[in-house]
Amino acid sequence: MEIKKGIYPTMLVAYKESGEIDYGAMGELIEWYIKQGVHGIFALCQSTEIAYLSLEERLQLGKFVMDKVAGRVPVVMSGMTADTLEGQIKEAKMIAALKPDALVLLSNRIDSDERHTLTEKLKILMQALPEDLPLGIYEIPVPYKRLITDAELSFMAKSGRFAFIKDTCCDMDLMRRRAEIVRGYPFGLFNANAATVLDSLRAGYAGFSGVMANIHPSLYVWLFAHTDDPRADRLIHYIAMTSVIEARSYPIIAKRYLREYEGLPITDVCRSAKDTNAPAVAYELRAVSELTKEAESFIEIA
Repeated sequence: MEIKKGIYPTMLVAYKESGEIDYGAMGELIEWYIKQGVHGIFALCQSTEIAYLSLEERLQLGKFVMDKVAGRVPVVMSGMTADTLEGQIKEAKMIAALKPDALVLLSNRIDSDERHTLTEKLKILMQALPEDLPLGIYEIPVPYKRLITDAELSFMAKSGRFAFIKDTCCDMDLMRRRAEIVRGYPFGLFNANAATVLDSLRAGYAGFSGVMANIHPSLYVWLFAHTDDPRADRLIHYIAMTSVIEARSYPIIAKRYLREYEGLPITDVCRSAKDTNAPAVAYELRAVSELTKEAESFIEIA
């Protein structure tokens, strides 16, 4: 099983001022992603605030995304928040019924007791889910980051069932080792860390799936297609420095950027974070916008 390589933004969720999901804004956001040239979308992930959505909201939003995308790009989808294996299986089957291009499991939910029984639990999940549905794994950092071991990664690659891993290790030495472990298997490693994205692509990673693809995905799309271009070594400095904005009140800052600099009708309303209202944020977002324009100019994209 294999999934298309490239840039997969971690989809945001837009809310009305009332706190309800704003499907009009969600539709415009999806169209914006596709217009930016992304290769796929990671829906129902941490950026989508899945831990703060009811199961009904997750399923409704997942169906909306699949209907709106309508096969134009692949959609990988998580959305399972249950802590027990039985709960994970139940929710996974519901998400699988939406027919995403890959169903992404959460490492810290499957091995929630931290007893390192991930492989055995993955075997149970594999038996419970459709054999023709590609699977993925996400090292989601909340409530704690449960990194995949070399042995677990090797098991997934050799199983033939896994096509996607969202790697959040942020360790280039480990990424190089992981790339060697899966080399020759149709198993895509997708880096979530902006600063190391170029080196990870050159090491053999399949793409990028990080929060900064919600700010300027066009830069990552160009980088993915031009890893051997000398301008890539300059572009990565812009990407790395602008990515420090992640440390602010994400995903609020991403929503504000898209509204103020991309014209999307997205409010700041968020369930997972509080707005720090730091006066400097406006200056920082403007700097990101100006640096993005400068980067787009020297790599010659409009």
